[in-house]
Amino acid sequence: MWQDKLPEHNLPAGADGIMQAQSLTVALRSLGHAFSVRLLHLGSSGFDDLFSDGLDKNEASEWFARDVLLCLDDTPVVWARSLCAASASEWRNLLDCGTRPLGERLFDGSLPLIRSPFEYAFLKDACVLSGFDGEAVLARRSLFDWHGKKLGLAECFLPNLKNFV
Repeated sequence: MWQDKLPEHNLPAGADGIMQAQSLTVALRSLGHAFSVRLLHLGSSGFDDLFSDGLDKNEASEWFARDVLLCLDDTPVVWARSLCAASASEWRNLLDCGTRPLGERLFDGSLPLIRSPFEYAFLKDACVLSGFDGEAVLARRSLFDWHGKKLGLAECFLPNLKNFV
């Protein structure tokens, strides 16, 4: 399902740069529209199959998630989930940032993080986007390592993105 190259898709050509940007926060803000984050969920979660061959499902019996919508002009363009073991207190504290973009902290250079390369997937089957009644076109994911504790980040691109690129 996951591959290391961005697959061909039906979104406008400008979407490629957004989907391959290190920080979606920076990339989306550069489009010149009002950027906002809508917090959908912060707290306990089951393991998410979006991370099934990235994170080790058996690493933890309890998981912690942050689900958000990244919006342009109040229109959702990306659904994102961050997932870590519930015992990973550093990650949990970082995820508890309300409607501030997580990317502001992940990429400000203050944290000793190691990020995996992006992986991409078409979401052919109905993929449940917790807290959002919509479908995603394409997803990307990466893993972050902070002192041996992992955070999975999956970003699912919504059809409305085409209206902004």
